[in-house]
Amino acid sequence: MSEQFSSGIARRAISLATAGAFVFGGMFMLAPTASADDLDRTPAEVIEQIEARAWPEWSVDNPGPNIDILAAQYFLSHLGFETERPGCLFTEEVEATVIAFEEDAGTIPVDGVLDVDTWVKMRNELFPSEADGIRPGDQGDAVRALQSLLNGKYDAGLDIDGFYGPETEEAVREVQRGAGIGVDGIYGRLTFKETITEQVENGCVSIPELTERPVEAPAEEVVPEAPATVDQPIEAPAQEVAPEAPAQETAPEAPAAVDQPMDAPAAEVEGARG
Repeated sequence: MSEQFSSGIARRAISLATAGAFVFGGMFMLAPTASADDLDRTPAEVIEQIEARAWPEWSVDNPGPNIDILAAQYFLSHLGFETERPGCLFTEEVEATVIAFEEDAGTIPVDGVLDVDTWVKMRNELFPSEADGIRPGDQGDAVRALQSLLNGKYDAGLDIDGFYGPETEEAVREVQRGAGIGVDGIYGRLTFKETITEQVENGCVSIPELTERPVEAPAEEVVPEAPATVDQPIEAPAQEVAPEAPAQETAPEAPAAVDQPMDAPAAEVEGARG
């Protein structure tokens, strides 16, 4: 494989080439020599061992779930190829995203399979040289991909917030330390290969279909209209309590009419005087 480093001499030759030198304002200055993964302190046998590992392969025929699939979608999103709903399953939507990336690359087979060709091209796009890496202060989907891998494969317990903070840096250092890579806390080409080819059974904290269910259930239960309709019958008793009929019965005008005949005796008395 052309990407593999066959010897420590070849590795150092590339480092020297990327270091370079230039003249500015009459002063001779060296370009930064730091490389991601601190390859100068990484034993050649460690590099060869990691580079010799096989890349995982995922497709609609081998859909997972696996954390590599989720991480690949975040990495591809960083490169401009987005999946609307990233998840740990290799769906037809993921296949379409991979195909779009392969077609744009123009140098690899267009088969919609996340295999060695796709991984290698992805790595070359993410890290064009040994000096390139994802490092503290960076943010975005590439960092989310890294955080997902660190959580799923190394139990880092990070928030998937897309920010390369101190916790993410320390988790990268732990991975580098365990793999024998020069520890610098920068996620470069070699640490990328280490984290992708470190295989676990699943590594997914959750799958999109599962995370959606709890959201929809409460939404259906929160329908307070039934209690509101139950309260409406209270108006019926309010209509029944219409005490106007008793009010009509209590019309004491009949006794008032009985009082009128008392005028008759008065008239009779007047007649008696005449």
